[in-house]
Amino acid sequence: MKSKRSTMGIVVLSLILLIVIAIPLKAYTSKLVYKVNHYLPNNLYVDRLHLGGKTLEQAFNALSMLEEEQLKKPITILFDDGKGYYESNSFTYAQLGYFADMTNVVEQLNAIMDKDIGIINRFLRYRSIEKSKLVFPLNFSIHYDKYIKALEIFDNRKLKYPVDAKFEIENGKVQIIAEEYGYSYDKEGLYKELQRNRDLTTAKLNVKAVKPTITAELLKAQGIKELISSFTTKFDAGNVPRSSNIRLAAKIIDGTILPPGTTFSFNEVVGERTEEKGFKEAGVYINGKVDTGIGGGICQVSTTLYNSVLLADLHIKERSNHSLTVPYVPLSRDAAVSWGTQDFKFTNNTENHIFIHSKTTSGSITFELYSTKANKKVELISTTLSRNKAPVQYIDDMTAVFGQETVIDKGHDGFQSQLVKNVYVDGKIVSSELVSKDKYSAAIKIIKRGIRIPESILEMKD
Repeated sequence: MKSKRSTMGIVVLSLILLIVIAIPLKAYTSKLVYKVNHYLPNNLYVDRLHLGGKTLEQAFNALSMLEEEQLKKPITILFDDGKGYYESNSFTYAQLGYFADMTNVVEQLNAIMDKDIGIINRFLRYRSIEKSKLVFPLNFSIHYDKYIKALEIFDNRKLKYPVDAKFEIENGKVQIIAEEYGYSYDKEGLYKELQRNRDLTTAKLNVKAVKPTITAELLKAQGIKELISSFTTKFDAGNVPRSSNIRLAAKIIDGTILPPGTTFSFNEVVGERTEEKGFKEAGVYINGKVDTGIGGGICQVSTTLYNSVLLADLHIKERSNHSLTVPYVPLSRDAAVSWGTQDFKFTNNTENHIFIHSKTTSGSITFELYSTKANKKVELISTTLSRNKAPVQYIDDMTAVFGQETVIDKGHDGFQSQLVKNVYVDGKIVSSELVSKDKYSAAIKIIKRGIRIPESILEMKD
């Protein structure tokens, strides 16, 4: 049996050994905890960048340097000059809008250093990363707007534009001019290629075919085959400002296509009559008087179109008569327009598109409507209901001899009238419609009359 002194010695020796072992173990543990708390584990990579042993701040700085290095890289873009030859422009990745999407990487690195999950869990994950390599991808993306802005340099290279198919009227017959394909730079295709690969040193900006919006096939399906109505009025070619306005407004309207169910607005199509658009000052009716204004004369354009629309039996949505009569159409067959106050509108109430064609000669304007003929004929009957002679105003003229008269302003007789539209099918009337009842004001006729007595008569009296 061992003595008490021997047993005590063993205990003391054991304690000494524990202390000897515990001191370096504690130091090691403390060092390990510090490492886990402050440094990223070895074998950790972001893309090709090794981040093991770095603090978060050092890692983020390294990532920024990696991004900067990538954005400084040059890239050459080859492009077709439109004539079959390739030229080139050089950019940096930064100029093309590249940027590193750090969001996911930052979240992953912060999660590794997250102290809220406890030291044991962090240590186990830390050791796992060090034993098996962990790589986070660094995703590069491209700011689309910046990319497009950079590629604007290619926009001054004139590639062939697409040409829409169109109608042409030749000798009263409808012709369809076929479309032509154009070309444009395939910026979308290059954008996708650059998104997929950030290691390119050269890339190609190809051209792609651009289909026209309007094709011959589309036009053929619209039912615009033949002339369905036509109307012509005449004007004084010697009145240059007025005839210029007529030609300009007619040209703007020419070629308008009206799909079924849609409404034509004269003011919307022609727009405001301004000098900047080329309209000139000419005679107009204002509040029952003859005056001048920019765009004077275009009421003859709206009136000519109105009559062609009536003859095609289309639906009139808005129309106003003039305050005074006009000389180029019968009563109740005029259509006054004025920007902001009076408009002429009609609706295509047929099943086919309508093509509006205008043509002018030195002294006439014609509107032709083309579509698919209906088996009907339209008759327009203008009737005078009453007439009010223009009142006469005399102005005494001391320079003219007594009895001599000169008409200064012919004035206008006043009228009340109406327009009836009869529609015939196969020679039989199928409808009769009162289109409008209208009132035209009378305007004063002004006459200068001489009041000077001839000297011969005065001598006779002497």
